[in-house]
Amino acid sequence: MEPSAKNPGDLRRSAAEQVALRRVATLVARGAARAEVFEALVTEVGLLISATDAALVRLHDDETVTMIGRWNESDGYQDIGVRHPFGSGTLARLIWDGKRPSRIRSYTGSSGSLAEMIRGWGWRSSVGAPVIVDGTVWGLTAVGSANDQELPPGTEDQLAAFTELLAIAIANEQSREELEQLAAEQAALRRVAELAVHDAPPDEVLEAVVTEASRLVGVAFTTLLRFEPDGATEVVAIHDPPDGVTVGMRASGDGDGATQRVWRTRRPARADQLKAMSGAWPRLAAGQGYSSSAAAPVLAADRLWGALVAAGRGALPPGIEEQLSRFAELAGTAIASSQARADVQAMADEQAALLRVAEQVARGGPPDAIFAAVAAEAQQLLGGQPMTLVRFEEDAALVVVSHSGGPAPSGTRIAYASGTLPDRVRRTGRPERVDDYAVEPDAALAREFGLTAAVAAPIALESRVWGMLTATSADGPLVRGVEDRLQQFANLAGTAVSNAASRAQLIASRARVLSTADETRRRLQRDVHDGAQQRLVQTVITLKLAQQSLADRDVQAGIDRVEEALKHAQRATDELRELVSGILPAGLTRKGLRGGVESLLADLPLPVDAVVDMPRLPAEIETTAYFVVAEALTNVVKHARANRAWVRASLSDGAVRIEVGDDGVGGAQAGTGSGLTGLFDRVEARGGALRITSPAGTGTTVEATVPIGDPLPSTPGMPH
Repeated sequence: MEPSAKNPGDLRRSAAEQVALRRVATLVARGAARAEVFEALVTEVGLLISATDAALVRLHDDETVTMIGRWNESDGYQDIGVRHPFGSGTLARLIWDGKRPSRIRSYTGSSGSLAEMIRGWGWRSSVGAPVIVDGTVWGLTAVGSANDQELPPGTEDQLAAFTELLAIAIANEQSREELEQLAAEQAALRRVAELAVHDAPPDEVLEAVVTEASRLVGVAFTTLLRFEPDGATEVVAIHDPPDGVTVGMRASGDGDGATQRVWRTRRPARADQLKAMSGAWPRLAAGQGYSSSAAAPVLAADRLWGALVAAGRGALPPGIEEQLSRFAELAGTAIASSQARADVQAMADEQAALLRVAEQVARGGPPDAIFAAVAAEAQQLLGGQPMTLVRFEEDAALVVVSHSGGPAPSGTRIAYASGTLPDRVRRTGRPERVDDYAVEPDAALAREFGLTAAVAAPIALESRVWGMLTATSADGPLVRGVEDRLQQFANLAGTAVSNAASRAQLIASRARVLSTADETRRRLQRDVHDGAQQRLVQTVITLKLAQQSLADRDVQAGIDRVEEALKHAQRATDELRELVSGILPAGLTRKGLRGGVESLLADLPLPVDAVVDMPRLPAEIETTAYFVVAEALTNVVKHARANRAWVRASLSDGAVRIEVGDDGVGGAQAGTGSGLTGLFDRVEARGGALRITSPAGTGTTVEATVPIGDPLPSTPGMPH
């Protein structure tokens, strides 16, 4: 059976529908503006479906509608733009929930302002079809009838054809907008990146970040905040700020706004109801009429540096966090690059400052001048922080040695209590800091000097803390990491102190050596003059008398006088031998240290247990070792009141090791006329070390270590 022919009226409607669709499709194809497409579509729908009104409605996630436009036969197309809640019993509610074409057969039971508006249009019933864009309900098209006759079947399909075209138009426009937005974003990012690449000042780069981000995301108020270690923030750049907001403003880290969420999570965040948020920034923004905000983390070298924040007076667009994140990433790169350059420059400045001070130290400049240079260079390097260099006294006190901007003048003596900054530095030998003097034991003294915080680094001299170098602040804690930089200058001050002490010891040692040499020459001169020289003079006189007697033929007198001269000569010889043995005994020259020690012990008035076990050594080493033993035993005899003594000498690890001890009264000290001071000079001149242990009542032990070169070969037959 052949199919029946279509009704001519249906064919006309179908042809009219195709023509209407073609007109709308043409607008869509040529990329007409959204408003033009909206008007054409609603008009074509109203003309196509007779005896009806037509409307286009936008549906929102908060279950409200915006009535975009309406067409009717008497007034044509009109823009409306009013917003209403969905209400109940409306097409908006049915299509939002079902996502498919729907119809309302009567608005009698519908409620809400949207239903009231539709009834005011005279609609008794209506049909609507959803506009689906990217899988979500964007809105709907609707037709309504003012009579009691229900709209014909198939109306939903007719509307669906138009909504498909509308969905294509909206999707195309959104794609164009996204491309334009992407192009604009890339251009903005490129402008900021070019500033960073060309090493623009950090402030200029950060200002560009907030300005470009503000323009791109379409909000007026954009700011860049830097986080403090405790989550507090500081404004470092700002675009179009509200009243009272300036660069440098600070706020605590309390609250639950977008910025605080970034601090806690290191992820982008948004706050759509600022009035309901706690914290300083949400309260300030809400008070200025802003209702929402979004923030993105700024990471510099993987460290959370701050946040880029945008605030709006209405709802912020979806995806704003991602846009802010891209600008925040550029800000982080610029900050990291700037920080790297600053670090390199700071390192160069630091090395230059340290070199200037080190050169003064190496030249052996006066300690006071070096201390002044240390304080001045450290102050300049650390951004003008006042510096004070102090020396610790024997008691719990310190003396200001030098200062550069510090609160106390040089020469000021300050006593300090247990637990204070100087006490901690002196006890630990490590840098210490005070971030709030108000809670310190010396808070009153700090107030007197106008201090709120400080960092101190110890100045070490050998195994003790000699003093400290202190950076002080009158307006809050010093930045973290200042301890290491301060310590380097403190180390140079310690080197200067050590060098000065070494020079002083060297000068004193030289003076003692010269005095000893002069005294030795005077003693030799006196001993020779008073002893052997007098004997020799007497010998010469006696021989002359003998010569005269022989000339007078008085033989016996001449013989007697020759014998007397011989006695004087023998005595002079004995005295010279004794004198020479006091300088370097023959036993030392012939038999080495063992022979020298044996000669010392021969005439000693107390028993000495001596063990000398070593080969022949260079003469200067044997001589040094001999005088250590000789001087130590001399002190035993003169001062120790000992019953016995002992000598131990051996060769170990390339050094002569000597020990001379006694069981006397102890209490021996160098520098009190005991002769031990000269031993220190003699041993140290050979690169050795001398130690004296002499507790009162338990005797004295002198230990010396003298490094040597290669020992001399043993002589055959030499006793061991």
